[in-house]
Amino acid sequence: MAKPLGRHLLVELYGCDASRLDDAEFLRTECAAAASAMGATVVGVHAHRFEPVGVSVVVVLAESHLALHTWPEQSTASLDIFTCSTLTDPHRAKSHLADCLQSRHAAELELDRGNLDRQPPARWRTVELPAGLEAS
Repeated sequence: MAKPLGRHLLVELYGCDASRLDDAEFLRTECAAAASAMGATVVGVHAHRFEPVGVSVVVVLAESHLALHTWPEQSTASLDIFTCSTLTDPHRAKSHLADCLQSRHAAELELDRGNLDRQPPARWRTVELPAGLEAS
């Protein structure tokens, strides 16, 4: 069985704090912190704020990338983390961002990338967030 070349974690964060989702500097800082929390090496960070609302942040990592796209008007964010290092844990980055965005619900899909055995991809699943982040 061939070893995958990387892990790709796709996450939808729902019920987030809308003001945080529209703060480009806050998101830039927290995305870099999330990358560090997962054990990755940050090479560069770029944030862009859209008009009238919304932000996209891309963090280039020595191990690949982390990207966040927000829809403040929907209290939603989409997170994309790809790592080709076995020493990094993308779930730690997800947890960091879910916490700082005060997400109430999440869904995720994790895929093995570059899997030469051609195994079928994982299915979407609902994930539990820490108790302090659940809806009141």
